[in-house]
Amino acid sequence: MKISQLEPFRLVGAETPFHRMRLLATLLLLLMAAGWVAVLATRARFPQYDTQFGYARAFLEAAMIGGLADWFAVTALFRHPLGLPIPHTAIIPANKDRIGDSLATFLKDNFLTPGVVARRLEGFDLAGMLGRWLTAPQSPADAKAGRLRRSLVKLLIQFAGALDGEVISRLLAVTVTDRLRDRPIAPTLGRLLSPLIEAGRHEPFVETMIGAAMGAVDERAQDIHAAVAARAPKYMPGFVDRGYSKAFIDAIQDHLYAMTDEAADRQRRDAASVMQGFRERLAALEGQGPPPLPPQQLALGRDHPDRKAITEWLGTVAAELQDPASSVFAQVEEIKLEFLESPAVGAMFGSLWDTARQMLAELAEAPAGGSSGRVAIAAGEVIQSNAALADAINTLARRAAVSVVGSYGTPIVRLVSDTIRGWDAATVTDKLETAVGRDLQYIRINGTVIGGLVGVGIHALGALA
Repeated sequence: MKISQLEPFRLVGAETPFHRMRLLATLLLLLMAAGWVAVLATRARFPQYDTQFGYARAFLEAAMIGGLADWFAVTALFRHPLGLPIPHTAIIPANKDRIGDSLATFLKDNFLTPGVVARRLEGFDLAGMLGRWLTAPQSPADAKAGRLRRSLVKLLIQFAGALDGEVISRLLAVTVTDRLRDRPIAPTLGRLLSPLIEAGRHEPFVETMIGAAMGAVDERAQDIHAAVAARAPKYMPGFVDRGYSKAFIDAIQDHLYAMTDEAADRQRRDAASVMQGFRERLAALEGQGPPPLPPQQLALGRDHPDRKAITEWLGTVAAELQDPASSVFAQVEEIKLEFLESPAVGAMFGSLWDTARQMLAELAEAPAGGSSGRVAIAAGEVIQSNAALADAINTLARRAAVSVVGSYGTPIVRLVSDTIRGWDAATVTDKLETAVGRDLQYIRINGTVIGGLVGVGIHALGALA
């Protein structure tokens, strides 16, 4: 049976690098002590080598002194040497709380300040990393990335499930509503509306509203007939009432239709036909006096006076939304406050939180390469191809990190400090000794070797004196 190279170390309880290095330093010190005993025992038997024995004794004695001194210094950091309560030993256990506070302060001053985090994240391309990760292939050879993605989603689901939905809903509602309550939204609406009107982007909306009005008139035709009949004299026959109401409905429909783009297109087609007929009549009546002029065309569609009036009214509304002294501005802000105070707002945020958790659950259960995978790839491609979006994501990430550090930096370092305070002295000692103890054992080895060399040097200088 093949024996592991570490088997001898396991037999003496030296399985970790720290314990093996401590064993080596201790064996070296014992070797110096054994050599010193051997020199003392054999020196008298070989007087012809007395000078050499003198140098060997000087080296071994100085090496033992150096090794013992460094052993004491290293051991005193973590415990009392030989269990003796010597003053200024067991430094780390005695100052555990102060070390925790100093470590927490160091973290806060050098890592968890908004300025430091902002500088560290200045060149960090989170959007690029996110885009590449989302578009990474999901082939069997790359199954690890798929498992990682699903694991992260499941972790998010577990985290979301551990949160109190009612508390989160209230937190979202309070956060959003407080920001909206303190900031007027009317100027923002006005600034959004003005360029849309100038570019004519409102016209499809107006067209839709006109179509909806025409449809509403059709749907309410019977109600209009009934209203006309109710107001007509009792002696008037019913067919007259229906004639009046039908004429009224037709007049409204014709007026609304005249404001549509379809009416303008039809007018252009009809105008072309009329002009063609006018030219034919002009050729036939040549020499018989001036022919009658074609009928004057009415302004239809977007050129209709009422349609222009709607556009002018929308422009006025956009301007008044940006004027704090206007009644429109006050009305919009009043409606905003009424909406924010509505119980439906809290229910809306609760529904949003439930929907987000459900979407995460569905994403985690979706098979690899399914709709969730296609959505992820599409999102990654959009992020990679849109520089403005990528810059916005990076900016948002930096601001979020700086905001988190600014708001929670102190609680984070307090957590570090309180955690270390909560550890018992033996735990702190074991953790630190395991982390740095291996390097400290080199100090013992160096002290032993260098101490011996210094002893030889001093002995040589004494021999020359």
